[in-house]
Amino acid sequence: MQRKGKRAAVLMSGGVDSSTAAALLKKQGFDVIGVTLQLWDYDSTNHRPQGKRGCCDISHQMDAMHVCDVLGIHHVVLDHRKQFNLEVVEPYGQSYLSGETPNPCVLCNSKIKWGSVLPKIDALECDYLATGHYAKIVRGKYGIRLEKSIDLTKDQSYALWQIPHQTLERTLLPLGNWEKKKIREVAHQHGFRNAGKPDSQEVCFIDDHYGEFLRDTRHDMVEAIGNGEIIDENDKVVGAHDGFFRFTVGQRKGLNIGDGKGPYYVVGLKPETNQVVVGDLNAVKRSGCVIREINWISFDAPAKPEPCNVKIRYNDPGVPGTIFPEENGSLTIRFNQPRAAVTPGQSAVWYRGKAVWGGGIISMGIKSEV
Repeated sequence: MQRKGKRAAVLMSGGVDSSTAAALLKKQGFDVIGVTLQLWDYDSTNHRPQGKRGCCDISHQMDAMHVCDVLGIHHVVLDHRKQFNLEVVEPYGQSYLSGETPNPCVLCNSKIKWGSVLPKIDALECDYLATGHYAKIVRGKYGIRLEKSIDLTKDQSYALWQIPHQTLERTLLPLGNWEKKKIREVAHQHGFRNAGKPDSQEVCFIDDHYGEFLRDTRHDMVEAIGNGEIIDENDKVVGAHDGFFRFTVGQRKGLNIGDGKGPYYVVGLKPETNQVVVGDLNAVKRSGCVIREINWISFDAPAKPEPCNVKIRYNDPGVPGTIFPEENGSLTIRFNQPRAAVTPGQSAVWYRGKAVWGGGIISMGIKSEV
């Protein structure tokens, strides 16, 4: 625990997790300020998540304000719509149209919360930036590292791999040692009106399918792409689609192939020819992957191949593998057993025990010989 009297800016979305994070830090003796980010202008778009799935509209700001009022702390709203559009929304659309599957939450964490926001808390004279993520910052004689939450069903360390190592010194993650059910109990004890509020959806700025978002926001590009073919690995046409960008590697549903030979899975995308490649389950398996945009968050890069545990998607429990550092600074990962749906554009995160060793973006899967 840090020394009492320090000031912490808590990013408060209006949800129960960030609200309780603020309460816990205040109880620990921190001077807490609630900070809500305005990231998306719902009034200027057709893509407004229904109910309470979004994270930036006035109802969520009011929930955060209510919590700050109950706790007796200051509340401010920071407008980061321009940065969010530039750093998250634009790359999100471009990734799909390039044949990859993005993870906007990773970008939002690194580019916005620990990127453009962190310098601004200096103006609030804050020592720390805190969030309601389920992960841990561990400080010890061997340095500082990011670790998994004790509640592995809610662990969010996977989504934090891109945060620069040097920002960990100014980061507080007070929920890392708590289970979600206990957090709701604390929220109820404080009388927070959002104590029973459902968890937000992963992508806060779209409603329904991302394909419709792309059609509205990049209409000319999508219209130019048009309809295309679904082919097998022998280039035989087995179906049709209305845009390769509507599919992701490993996808099974929505292919509408009626030849009776399925089930089919998406094996790859060909943006240059607007084709979707499909195959059976073995065809979608990969023995490893090539990684780009690497960040070593808790430990340095190894000088030789090293064993680790690897996650290739958010809800992935992780599997044993080996990381192979390359001379050009890239990285190759080999899994101990072939894995299905190794998806370009998604994050691969490797762990040393409980600690996040590092992470990067999957450029391509290495085809399995199995």
